Amino acid sequence: MKKLNRKDMKILRKLTPCPEPESSGGLLTSISSYYITDREDFQSRLEKLSDKDLKYLAERAMDGSECLLCIAPECAETFLDAVERRLAKETAGRLREIFESSTTGGQE
Repeated sequence: MKKLNRKDMKILRKLTPCPEPESSGGLLTSISSYYITDREDFQSRLEKLSDKDLKYLAERAMDGSECLLCIAPECAETFLDAVERRLAKETAGRLREIFESSTTGGQE
């Protein structure tokens, strides 16, 4: 299991109520598995992030450091929706393309 870096921990602290969250695993996986109650809760936590932090998470998802397939499908959709609303259309489009090709096996 990977270890979260300092920036990851800073973002995790913004999104979770505990003072010292677990320092290993993926951010999105940890948040969606252990801290949220439903899709709306996940969305409200994402809204707490600055665009810079959301972009960081999107970039990690694009490079494979974060796994959108490791979280509930409704959380992945919520994350993708937040990226589409708040970040560059190119970023959102590329991330959705990666996610959809992973979930469909590249078949449309």
